[in-house]
Amino acid sequence: MSHRVVVLPGDGIGPDVVAAAQRAIAATGVAIEWDQHAAYGDELVAAAVQAGAVLKGPVGATGGGRSPNLALRDALGLELGVRPCRGNGRDVVVTRMLAGDLYAGIEFAAERAAPLRGLAPAIPADAAVALKPISRAAVMAAAVRAFAWARDHGRSRVTIVHKATVMPATDGLFLAAAREQAADFPQLTIDDRLVDAVCHDLVTGRDRLNVLFAPMLYGDILSDVCAGLTGGLGFAPGVNLGRECAVFEAVHGTARRHAGRGTASPIALIRSGAMLLEYLGEHTAAERVQAATDAVAAQPPAGTQAQLDAVLAGL
Repeated sequence: MSHRVVVLPGDGIGPDVVAAAQRAIAATGVAIEWDQHAAYGDELVAAAVQAGAVLKGPVGATGGGRSPNLALRDALGLELGVRPCRGNGRDVVVTRMLAGDLYAGIEFAAERAAPLRGLAPAIPADAAVALKPISRAAVMAAAVRAFAWARDHGRSRVTIVHKATVMPATDGLFLAAAREQAADFPQLTIDDRLVDAVCHDLVTGRDRLNVLFAPMLYGDILSDVCAGLTGGLGFAPGVNLGRECAVFEAVHGTARRHAGRGTASPIALIRSGAMLLEYLGEHTAAERVQAATDAVAAQPPAGTQAQLDAVLAGL
């Protein structure tokens, strides 16, 4: 059986690490029909919806506008980001809602924020303002995906991450909506924790957290913290899940200074490829790729090709 997958090589080191991931996937013997696209746009979105899966390299923002990564998530209706972090004796998964929050792009420079001061006089006259929309429907959709992912992957505990003590309207809504969905997953232990306490416990190792569910901004920060604790951004994979499509990508960015030099680690994108294989139902191949990358990540050689060769040798 052949699977059709859209591939977006991206910018910077993207083409290097995506090509490595494609070679690792091919080495498993799973047949993939790659539909390659050079850039984000309507054509890519239509192809992604039709295929249902995308392997994506990092894409950088251009011209100071909204990030194409965020635009793609919105266009595809992606609801939940999943970022597993494993290594150095740690095993934690960060899941984050992909809609709204401070990444919604609703910002006002100081000279345009005057109308908001009528609503909140405490806003200084020279202050720029960003809005943080948190939708109850979006939280509930993301929470269901997060809890289902944890259940389906043999996880026992999910911690809802928030700061409702300081932001009762937005984070309070996030916490309440997520708690409501928790009732449908009696097989899971679902608790909640303040985001600063979660950071403390991750760094100290005092509480072996399992799966975290957070709004977008907290989740972005926490996934980098977890990546740093488990080997680094070069080893951290991820997937963004929606109703019609899933986009598999590494946590790291474009790292343009390393583009074409053969120095970037492909492990994160290859691990994202393992998640893609699992999503396609190719569980044995996914396990082989994951095991091979775990072995390489424990003692990684230097360079893109050397790490790819080590993964291929371990398949």
